Amino acid sequence: MSITITHLDGPLAGQAKTFDDTVNAIVFGRDREAAQVVYPPEYDVVGRKHFALNRNLAGDYSVELFGSRYVDIDGVPADNGTPVKSGSTFRLGRKDGPSFKVAISAPAARGLPVTGEQGTMLTPAERDRRLRRQVGYGLGAICTVLLAIVGYVLYLHSTLAYQIEAARAEASERAKKEFSEAALKRLEAAVYLVAKQEGQSEKPEGTAWAFAADKLATNAHVTEAIKGHEKEFFLVAPDGSHIKIKGVNSHPGYLVFSKYKATQGTLSYGNFTPLDLINEYDVGIIEIDPSTPLPADATGKPVTLELASEDYVEQLEPGRPVASIGFPSEDVAGSATTTKAPATLHFGHISSLTDVFMCRADKDHRLLIQHSVPVTGGASGSPLIDASGMVIGIVNGGNTTVFKDKQEAANAKIRLPNAALINFAQRIDLLQDLKDGAAGAALAEDETYWNATAKQFASFFDTAVAGLKDLAKSRYAVDQGTDTLMANDALDAGEADSFKLVSKTYSFDAVPGRIYGFIANAQSGVPIGINVKRHDTGDFIKDAKDPRETSELELAPTAWVTVPEPMKIDVIVWSLVAQPAKYELHAYSWDEPKPVAATPPAVTPEAGAQSEAHQQ
Repeated sequence: MSITITHLDGPLAGQAKTFDDTVNAIVFGRDREAAQVVYPPEYDVVGRKHFALNRNLAGDYSVELFGSRYVDIDGVPADNGTPVKSGSTFRLGRKDGPSFKVAISAPAARGLPVTGEQGTMLTPAERDRRLRRQVGYGLGAICTVLLAIVGYVLYLHSTLAYQIEAARAEASERAKKEFSEAALKRLEAAVYLVAKQEGQSEKPEGTAWAFAADKLATNAHVTEAIKGHEKEFFLVAPDGSHIKIKGVNSHPGYLVFSKYKATQGTLSYGNFTPLDLINEYDVGIIEIDPSTPLPADATGKPVTLELASEDYVEQLEPGRPVASIGFPSEDVAGSATTTKAPATLHFGHISSLTDVFMCRADKDHRLLIQHSVPVTGGASGSPLIDASGMVIGIVNGGNTTVFKDKQEAANAKIRLPNAALINFAQRIDLLQDLKDGAAGAALAEDETYWNATAKQFASFFDTAVAGLKDLAKSRYAVDQGTDTLMANDALDAGEADSFKLVSKTYSFDAVPGRIYGFIANAQSGVPIGINVKRHDTGDFIKDAKDPRETSELELAPTAWVTVPEPMKIDVIVWSLVAQPAKYELHAYSWDEPKPVAATPPAVTPEAGAQSEAHQQ
């Protein structure tokens, strides 16, 4: 009997792997040392050790859950001991998490036919439910007490919510007094809803605002959603008319930094945790279709908003009153009619200005504005103005408190505004750079700043190198080795519109008696892989003690090699890339320990004498 895992979506989509009846436990997770089905280390939708499929003596498979990791089978949350049927579809982590299908083959064995259809046994979960029904009546009094406690907690929560809202309203009222009616009217006339046509319904997706007669600003996470689907999206003007979208442009730093930040983090007891940062460079531009121009005002031109200059925004300080207008819709009453509703206006203050790492910085690099204007899903892309009426930032996110929704799946979540009242906006000079075609050059300068600032954090690669050395010590009984930098390079797909397979090859002279551990540092945060081939034949080679069968895309991929004779080998760095993937390639090597010769037993004088006497 064997089981085949075919991945339907997620980072392993399209891959398949078969396990025969010698494998009794198949662990799914990101821990390469423990899992048989390994997801990329940075893909935190899946746990380090997420769950296992266990095979019993009869050859049947069942589920073993690890902690509270979410697993569903054919849309139903799984329990420990849930039997697995051939053809079942699994999904991990959450409703939109990675999925795979299992196919279990059961050939006849020793001349016996396959076991016929059987009656249905109760699963452990079903037995638990039966037991709960039997004893449930005796718990009535306890439930009554618990309900009273829950009611009290809800009362406290509602009181806290009232206090938060009262504080927000008071701050908002103070800020409102700083703005002229003319500035607020202009703000309202320049803002548009970004919507998507889904069947017969219109779904709100975000907010955009006009800064030119044919261009609107929003977030990069909005323009990335539109890209390639322009005909499905449209804008709703303040007068309710629909505007077609011609194209979009996202700040190049949005995708680059989202990958890079995964390489920096904190270290606790040897475990690396990536930095928990807001999306940076979250700025995009929407270009409208000329067939549906923006509505004009009494002057015959569309209402547009003025961008504050770089010098102006560098002088911003905490405490400055700000205002924003947009289309918040997530978990908001009336969200079903958002496409027919006017924008909503809110006020607040700047609370802090930081760099992209959310750390204190000089004025040039304070690109993240933290503020107290209320934010929720749908407000993404809203303009943030100060009392001058000029746009100083683009709203792109906020702090939320996440609650589990017990009415939905085990890991379903509800986001509610956080009591800290700290939300985020991208400083407007990022849009100015994108508009002027200078975003790429500015980003190159910023990357130098990232690398200098990142020295205060833990590096994923440093952690991976420590793991490589520990593995060499435990697997090969070696200690001190040498490190050779083979390459400092990049994989670049050029002007590709989608992911493209790119690779580079580096030759290396390997000799017997040495153990080689190759490791690459994905400096850009774009996962890469390593393969090793014999130069003259092209055959893949690896050390016999390395249990891995295939190369995987990782932030610090490794390959282990030993050779029986001197030979030239090719180390291949590869990836599927849509943006440049910078990397370093290192070759660590150690002398292979020599076997210890057996020491013959010592001969005592008495034993020698006895031996001589025997020979005589």
